[in-house]
Amino acid sequence: MIRITLSLLCALLVVGCASTNITGYSDPAYASTSYTSAVVVAENAGLERASQLEGGICEEFSAAGISCRPFHSIFSPTRTHGPDSVFAELERQGVGALIVLLSGGNYSSSQNIGYQSYGSASVTGNQVQGQSSSVALTAFSRQSHMRIVVVDTGTRETAWLGDAKTEGQGAVNVTDSAFLSSLTKKVVQELSASPHFSAEK
Repeated sequence: MIRITLSLLCALLVVGCASTNITGYSDPAYASTSYTSAVVVAENAGLERASQLEGGICEEFSAAGISCRPFHSIFSPTRTHGPDSVFAELERQGVGALIVLLSGGNYSSSQNIGYQSYGSASVTGNQVQGQSSSVALTAFSRQSHMRIVVVDTGTRETAWLGDAKTEGQGAVNVTDSAFLSSLTKKVVQELSASPHFSAEK
């Protein structure tokens, strides 16, 4: 007996990738101000996500030669820290900029886009028997928003302000890890391209 198995494969579940676009503006008074060190704080994000965001951005900054530390590596999350004590400590440690991340909306959706069919046939002599089945295919999409604020630690004024939008399509491109990687890389890319951050000499 010879058994023949046929399947119709579909790649729609994994098409696409997570991508981040940022629109940002520099304050004219800080157009020529450059920082070689920064501390990153992720607000209203929860402890785990804050740790991932702060650590991910600092990792990217460090790779670009810019000194960076997560906020919670300096200020314990078990205590309340007022603005005066935070900026006093940052100035004491010679940190030029505080990068504040403010999480916005996070939206996701799924949609049935068709069916994936499988078939099999058995051939015995001059007789053929066949079976078929189908599985529903689902397309996933997701979008999230983040505001980024660069604060000069000396004046406590906003030197740069930007909004980030991260989007992804396909099951493997809407995960938290895919969005985190896209966002952190793009934030550092955008800020490194601005006049405000330069590698230590």
